[in-house]
Amino acid sequence: MKLQNLVNPELELEIKENAVTFKEVQTEKGALREVIVHGLPDNVFVFSPDKKIKTDANKWEKRQNPFLNQENDKINKNCDGVIIHYDEKYLDIVFCELKSRNPEPNQYETQLINTKLLVDYLIVLFNQFFQNKSELEVRSIKYVLFYISKQRPLKIEKSMREQVEIHPVPVPETERMYHYSENIVKYPCFKPLYNHVEWKDFFFHR
Repeated sequence: MKLQNLVNPELELEIKENAVTFKEVQTEKGALREVIVHGLPDNVFVFSPDKKIKTDANKWEKRQNPFLNQENDKINKNCDGVIIHYDEKYLDIVFCELKSRNPEPNQYETQLINTKLLVDYLIVLFNQFFQNKSELEVRSIKYVLFYISKQRPLKIEKSMREQVEIHPVPVPETERMYHYSENIVKYPCFKPLYNHVEWKDFFFHR
């Protein structure tokens, strides 16, 4: 028995070759629609509490907690993805949210925090009813925001511009959330699709 067995299996995301793809349905032109996280360690489970599930031939909808008042916006928001890494009894958890250009804190912070509270509840349930020898413990938590950003121009001498091949590298930044006391890693993406990031990059930002 593992923590993931408490999660609705419809929300699980497939891991292929130690990589998982987060997708966001966007209608805005140039909006962020895909992030691929590579280098996932073994013993990892990934799910999306914000995932749309097909309910009939022509209808897709997100799963909602039937015990919560659906009119209360904050408690019904969830982030786009959760990565849970098991290391014996210890858990490393990354909460991920995809947004477009220049998102405001109220557009992503509550989704991340509310999903963290959901996972807290799952851990309490697991430790209460299913743990065998030792309780699960959270070792590390990361909140990550992926967003569309313009590439910063590089200062290269004119004589060298045609001699070098430039591959822009996103530079994540860690800062304190505006509405909550937790830190968040903001990860700029330069295009809507095919944004490739590494699992280890999340843990370079303390």
